Amino acid sequence: MFNYNYPTSKSFIKSVNLIQDSVEGEKSDALFYEWLINNIPTDNLTQKQAKSIKDTIESIREDEMSHNKMFKAMYKQLTGADATPVETEFVPPENFTEGILRALNGELNAVKRYRTIMNGMPNLYYRDIVFNILTDELRHANLYNYIYTTILNNKK
Repeated sequence: MFNYNYPTSKSFIKSVNLIQDSVEGEKSDALFYEWLINNIPTDNLTQKQAKSIKDTIESIREDEMSHNKMFKAMYKQLTGADATPVETEFVPPENFTEGILRALNGELNAVKRYRTIMNGMPNLYYRDIVFNILTDELRHANLYNYIYTTILNNKK
């Protein structure tokens, strides 16, 4: 006989802990996005390409700020406590391409983490929120791939 006990208490606790870990330090995130925006290598790009890259990064930044607020709210609702992000020191990338690769890997790692969070959520309301965030992260990874290939294809 099938026993539907989903999620388990273990998976719920793991998810709540991962939500806490996912609430990122907003200061270092803001510095990272500003660094990317201010270091777009415009020498080999058309004005239209540079503007598209800037708009894309700004759009991703807005999504990430929204995700952070959603995770903070979920954590508060699920635990009754405030999530306390650990502020990390911002270390600028060596160059723009390195920054884009760092961002791309961050998005892909977030997808795996959010899938685990989703599996431990107690109801569809929370699962849907995490699913929407997860699909945004997949979209962001594709956008970073677009930026990366645009930069590579325009190097002389």
